[in-house]
Amino acid sequence: MATKSTTGRARKKPAKVAVGTSEVNASDLRGLQQAWQQKHLVPFIGAGVSIPHGLPSWRNLVLEMLFEQVPHTRRLGSLPPNYQRALSAWMTDYFDYNPLVLARMVEKQFAKSARSGSFTESLRNRLYVHERSLPAGPKSALQALAAMAGKGNDQQGLAAAVSFNFDDLLERELASLNVPCTPVFDGSRNHSKGLRVVHPHGYVPKTGPVGRGSLVFTETDYHHLTESVFHWGLAEIVGHLRNNTALFVGLSMSDPSLRRLMDASRNSDIPPHWQIQKRHQVQNKDMLAVMSDVERRASEWTASVGGPPAGKQPAELADAINAALGQADSYDQEVYETMGVKTIWLNDWDDIPLLLEAIASP
Repeated sequence: MATKSTTGRARKKPAKVAVGTSEVNASDLRGLQQAWQQKHLVPFIGAGVSIPHGLPSWRNLVLEMLFEQVPHTRRLGSLPPNYQRALSAWMTDYFDYNPLVLARMVEKQFAKSARSGSFTESLRNRLYVHERSLPAGPKSALQALAAMAGKGNDQQGLAAAVSFNFDDLLERELASLNVPCTPVFDGSRNHSKGLRVVHPHGYVPKTGPVGRGSLVFTETDYHHLTESVFHWGLAEIVGHLRNNTALFVGLSMSDPSLRRLMDASRNSDIPPHWQIQKRHQVQNKDMLAVMSDVERRASEWTASVGGPPAGKQPAELADAINAALGQADSYDQEVYETMGVKTIWLNDWDDIPLLLEAIASP
């Protein structure tokens, strides 16, 4: 159905394409397909791609390593992995911990215990200790990305991949499909054939040597990365942002350095890149818990600063929550468009592989 614009003329809603449980703007899908067909598409990959395979998020990795080293928290390292990660998430939220700051403590503890030489091995162990193979069935986002690379040729496909993860999951998945690839994790010139998988924050393969110098782990490392004008990783990122079409997958887009680079590299009024995000929504089964949390916060606010007593009608509060979630979608979309990134909204993360398959369809 057409909608009315402020001038009174009918404005058509954008055409949609069904992708799993989601509906994607047809123009967005065509733009990504065109980038694929011209071999200009570069996926920018975050932790959300590796987490389904059992690897920790960045903050969980830092806290789990801290649990192993700090005397007061070492006993927590004996907790089962699900409790370790749940406690890590709670600590980060409750104490407003910044993982980059905590990473300083991790390496400091290794130095104090005269085990600094084992830092990279501990990092590797924590990274892969709970890695798991996914059951047969629908592809994961990682597997779908590897399959995309396998469909490419000299004329179409992925121009490269940029992974902000330490892990080698993508490289191993590509190897299982007999797709040549080359991990790039420092400024050395590399003329190997195959898909270049760029790791600007460093590379920690499951086996083989790991160099501490290439890792961006602590806050000091991060400062060095952002303050160095000629850092090889920044040059790689800016080059792809300027010359190719980026598709951000599994990234929260919260990294201020990445946002700064997107602003600096934009050279067109038309957003040239896309990000995949899940719609802000609360399932019906979770709405009561969310409403109770809002009511609790309202009561705490009334107790501290005064005001009318808390206690809205359930239907009114549920409508307000859904309206706020819809506004969050609009806010995110508008913010990232100012940085040159359009948003593809999905209802479920399981729709990511289906979207990737649609992009690489003939």
